[in-house]
Order: sequence, then C-alpha cells, then structure tokens
Amino acid sequence: MSKNIIREFPAIGSDKLQDRLDIRKNQRMELREKLPSPLYWWQFPGGRKIFWNWVLVRDYLLNGGDRPEHQRLIEEYLATLEPMTRKPSQRKALAA
Repeated sequence: MSKNIIREFPAIGSDKLQDRLDIRKNQRMELREKLPSPLYWWQFPGGRKIFWNWVLVRDYLLNGGDRPEHQRLIEEYLATLEPMTRKPSQRKALAA
C-alpha cells in the first residue's frame, strides 16, 4: 500500500528570504525579475509585502529551473492549489 505524501510549500516574506539566502535587496529584486509570478512569488492586490515560495525558489537556485525534477516539483505545487480553486460544491462532492 502506497501513501500519498503531500509536500508543504511554505511562503516566506522578503526579509526572511534575504536572511536565508544571505543576499541583498538588489539581488532579491533580480530574483523577482527572473522568476515568474505567481509561481515563485506573489503580492496581494493593494499590498506591499511580497511572499516567496521557499521550496521552489530554493530548488531553482540550488539545482536550476530547467531540470525535469524541478518541473515535477512545480507540478506538485500546482496540484496542491487545485482543491482551493474548485467551487465549494465541487469540494463537498470530493469529500463525500
């Protein structure tokens, strides 16, 4: 019997990202220009704070974004979003 393991994709703020990666603000801005939103980072409408997908950013920087393993990680992340994008009636039907 196999278990479905759901990986967590924590979001962190820009300050924490800079601390974890030991980078400066200008390097963070380069990352923001290089990595697409909302996959790697996002900002709520009207908000100033930027949130980063720590797992995807770290994997991209350590191993590169063009590897099949990184693409599978992206697919895994997107799959975690699917239940949230369904209508409430669809979620109830799946839970039954």
